[in-house]
Amino acid sequence: MVELYPYQVEYLESLPKNVIMAADTGLGKTIMALEHAKRHGISKLIVVAPASKVRTGDWEREIGNYLDDKVIYNVMSYEMFTKNALLYSTMNDITIIMDECHFICNATAKRSKAIIKVAKQAHQWIGLSATPLPNGWRSAETYAILTGLAKNKTEFVNRFEIIDRSKGFPLLLGYREKELLENWWKGIAKSLERTGDLKLPSRMIAIEEPMTPKLQKIYNKAVKERFITHDDGEIELLDSPSKLFVKLRQLPNAIRIDALQSIVESTDEHIVVFYNFNSERDAMLEMLNKSFKGRKIYEQSGHKSELPVREKWGKLHSSITLVQYQSGSQAIELTYASITVYLSPCTSYANYEQSKGRTRRNGQEKVTLFYHIAVEGTLDRHIWKILSTKRDFSIDLMSKLLTENTK
Repeated sequence: MVELYPYQVEYLESLPKNVIMAADTGLGKTIMALEHAKRHGISKLIVVAPASKVRTGDWEREIGNYLDDKVIYNVMSYEMFTKNALLYSTMNDITIIMDECHFICNATAKRSKAIIKVAKQAHQWIGLSATPLPNGWRSAETYAILTGLAKNKTEFVNRFEIIDRSKGFPLLLGYREKELLENWWKGIAKSLERTGDLKLPSRMIAIEEPMTPKLQKIYNKAVKERFITHDDGEIELLDSPSKLFVKLRQLPNAIRIDALQSIVESTDEHIVVFYNFNSERDAMLEMLNKSFKGRKIYEQSGHKSELPVREKWGKLHSSITLVQYQSGSQAIELTYASITVYLSPCTSYANYEQSKGRTRRNGQEKVTLFYHIAVEGTLDRHIWKILSTKRDFSIDLMSKLLTENTK
């Protein structure tokens, strides 16, 4: 059985039955939500989360470790829940947990309507997000409907939003009854920040992503036959250990990028991402520019050296800094961020240890988190395991592993 930290116990004591847990990333919202549900009598549980988080299987693992076997549960994406909401809309014995609940901020979206229909009839609802109000009070309309502050979006807009329509389009100028909104929010949403006051050590978080069948086929072919065939029919020969080593490390890029996207979606804190190859950098930039246009991107690599100057750290908002191991694992300070993501492992123990010191050093005011992404069935796990023994990973080690696995 998982044991709660003292700060988690204290936090749970102050929660109303239906609540939005507005806790920072890395503080254990999953376990706290399950414990909160237990305290209010849980028999049937529905967890709704972004598809990328559903695929990790984390919710199933935590539920299996924490809840009684008698609890009936289902974990599904917002898209799948929307399709099946009618099945749950008349059940009043359901506890529904909305992970990354900022996904339902727009009350007129299909998934938000589905959540409202089920949650209003449910035994209990719990929202989880480090950023439940990404666009200020405009993001509160769904929560207002769930709690009875407004019947629908129109009523919320008419009552609270000050809108200028004189220019031919609606321009939001501000909000009415701000004191009421603030007091209402304090009653349903409870914040928890990841500060040193919680007396938490830095946390190492392993994210293990499953291999897709398609990638498994390509990966196995590369290992056994020493070549891969690209989508355009071009054949790439892997006729030396070094070529094979580099290719095997790059093949899982798409899966790693999905994992990174899930992390970025879960927080508006500053994030540092360490990576190895230019292909990883290009894939990250494509994803970030497409899905997170409002977030400032900095780089420290062979292509670009652009980091925020210390005098402007206090004005930074929700930045993402991409750092290539060889260019930035040493001699730079990044303590404006407290979350570090290792998109892929490096092979040098010294570089890995040095990289942790970019955010975990004097001047850091928050508990630091380090996410280690590994794709199952690839070299990732082996490299992280070797690094944990304070050794470098080498091409010779790879060759030995592949030889043993093909016997």
